[in-house]
Amino acid sequence: MNAIPPRFVILRHTPGSQGTRGQDALEPVPPHFDWMFEVDGALKTWATEPLESFQEGVSTEVEKLADHRVHYLDFQGDIGGDRGEVRQVIAGHFRTIQSDTELFVAEITWRDARGQVQSRRVEIAAGYLELKNGSASAASP
Repeated sequence: MNAIPPRFVILRHTPGSQGTRGQDALEPVPPHFDWMFEVDGALKTWATEPLESFQEGVSTEVEKLADHRVHYLDFQGDIGGDRGEVRQVIAGHFRTIQSDTELFVAEITWRDARGQVQSRRVEIAAGYLELKNGSASAASP
């Protein structure tokens, strides 16, 4: 029996007036993407600037955030407490290639707006997220 691969979601987070990070944060957080990966009952989460595309070769700075609740895999809308709102950009399944304190590598697979299966290798390390070519046969959502 095949196990269902874990899920991921990329959310566009438009923060509200209470959208800050850290105890000493004075500046509001700008709109960003939250990259969330389902691991051990929680969502490992990183934030990047909004991306124009998810093509191979995209590289951007990334910030590790606290783990989030798994309900964000399916949630869209106002997150409450004047913390803004989130909208799904893409969602699908992933396969972990490597995961430790220094490096997170996963093969993500999703269906685009035309219904075509897309995949990318996501590498997160040393403050950067990079998208590389993936294999479309990794795990069809």
